Amino acid sequence: MSTKLTQDDKLHMIKTMCKSLSKEQVEHLDRIENVDGRYKCCQRYMREINEGKKGERLKALEYYKQYREILEGLECVDKKLWTDEKKIKAFSNLLDAYCDKCVKLVEDNNRRHLERLKLQRSQRQKEYEAEQAKYDKEIAELENKLR
Repeated sequence: MSTKLTQDDKLHMIKTMCKSLSKEQVEHLDRIENVDGRYKCCQRYMREINEGKKGERLKALEYYKQYREILEGLECVDKKLWTDEKKIKAFSNLLDAYCDKCVKLVEDNNRRHLERLKLQRSQRQKEYEAEQAKYDKEIAELENKLR
């Protein structure tokens, strides 16, 4: 069975949780007059903070795993420990994935640069044709005057 929290308990918990919140969040809580509403809002803020920290922890664990695989793979290569196929395979897969990402990044960059160059070329071509038309008009006028 769960016990209901009293207003004093909620106020005490709000005060404790406010230490983890930002200044803006605390100011927002201060504007809420109802203790139950303030308590629920404070719980929501704490849940958001904890979910964010959980995501950060998962990302950190992922980076740690990749870093460990890199170090173990480098160690195997340096010490010529070709018998530990699992570590070498994980290292190789990681390097292949990063190699693919690098190739894709270079290709995307080259594609964007090519598109920019083509656009500049077409703009310059239009400017050139407009200027050429202006000169052709002047030449035609002068030729008419000389006849």
